[in-house]
Amino acid sequence: MITRLFTAAALLLITFILALIGNFFLLKTFIFFIHTAILWEWLGLLNKNFFQKSLPISIFFLCSAIAFEKNDYDLFISFIINLSVFFWIILVPIILYRGKTFSGVLGLYSAVLITLSSFYASLWALENGLFYFLSILLVVWIADTSAYITGRVLGKKKLAPKISPKKTIEGVYGALFANIVFALICIEFHFGWMEEFKQLTNFFLVFLLVIWATLISVMGDLFQSLLKREAKVKDSGSLLPGHGGFYDRFDAVIAVCPFLMFSVKLVQ
Repeated sequence: MITRLFTAAALLLITFILALIGNFFLLKTFIFFIHTAILWEWLGLLNKNFFQKSLPISIFFLCSAIAFEKNDYDLFISFIINLSVFFWIILVPIILYRGKTFSGVLGLYSAVLITLSSFYASLWALENGLFYFLSILLVVWIADTSAYITGRVLGKKKLAPKISPKKTIEGVYGALFANIVFALICIEFHFGWMEEFKQLTNFFLVFLLVIWATLISVMGDLFQSLLKREAKVKDSGSLLPGHGGFYDRFDAVIAVCPFLMFSVKLVQ
């Protein structure tokens, strides 16, 4: 756990340093590098070799490049993020219920779509400031940490024993409670996306969105666990001490970030 915390802190520190430098291009490039690593590891879980990875990675590179252009591609970016939200809200619950992920071409380009949408959504969030982006990451990391602690202390009922035996229903309750408390703190101190969403809507919808985001965070985690179980591996990679790979660290972030940015954009 200590190693995990140090690794997460190191990533945050790099992000803060790049933000303080004030070079948005470097910050974009860092976010791009993380998402490229996520996609590479995801394709590895699909048992794709270097040559099979080359085309989807190239497509991801080309589609990511438009985020560095000054031209207006908002319609395309919105379309990709909308597809991602559909994937997490509609398709993933079905996948988890079946206990089997997509295979072949569908699985390959689902990975490209989801990673690309998270990259776009991350840049949308960063346009509102680093603390705005941090408030999205904290929803995921608070859910992850509180679910782990609550599950260890109080966990009795298994959430999805065939996919991830250590996850418990009590852990999900702990994650929901912790994020609702976090939402109250954010609103009180006018912090992040929750404050903006409250101003655009009301308290009730903020808490409803936090609940949804927490549940999607859990689904993102379970979905990756299913991918790893099918690939018969413990971690998606080995680049991050205490975590495994980049996909292990950001499995829930790539689900939650597009969903939250979609929701905020929807009410603006």
